[in-house]
Amino acid sequence: MVTVWTGEWPESTVRRESHIVVEDTAALSEVARRWEPTTDSCGMDPEESIRVARLVRAVKKQCFFNARKVILKLDEYSSASYSEGFAVLAEGIAIEHAWIVRAGLVVDPTLPDGVRAYYPGLEFVGRPGIEGFLATPAGRGCKRSPFFHSFGWGGHESESFRRARLLSENHMRALCGV
Repeated sequence: MVTVWTGEWPESTVRRESHIVVEDTAALSEVARRWEPTTDSCGMDPEESIRVARLVRAVKKQCFFNARKVILKLDEYSSASYSEGFAVLAEGIAIEHAWIVRAGLVVDPTLPDGVRAYYPGLEFVGRPGIEGFLATPAGRGCKRSPFFHSFGWGGHESESFRRARLLSENHMRALCGV
């Protein structure tokens, strides 16, 4: 017998997704809809990004934890939105990334400069949004990992995260002239 991955899970298969058992991918997609991005951003605040990075002692390559830490530790950010999605860097590369949106501006304690565009895939509004997600079955396994891990490999079970990936890839292609 040869097993081939077709990109589809058989209906009868129970699979494990980032610490939770998933029997119904439609149910997981429904859960993901609760955290679809709704906050618009109209720019980036590099000075504020540097300021909060210093306050929380942001660590390079730890964007998910740096952004969460800002909201959880700094009272002035307690109602800001924590976003996970994709950033297209100045070099034209798209990466999985996390940042904050407050008063319509992106605050990025990990990459205060060098980002061309942000494509949000998931949004958690303020401390209640983060704490509420962590209290769900999907979120319980994500205290030490990015939240999108709860929604299948690469966040694929979240329609909004898939859309953010596609938009960032299209942006990348446009920069390369492809």
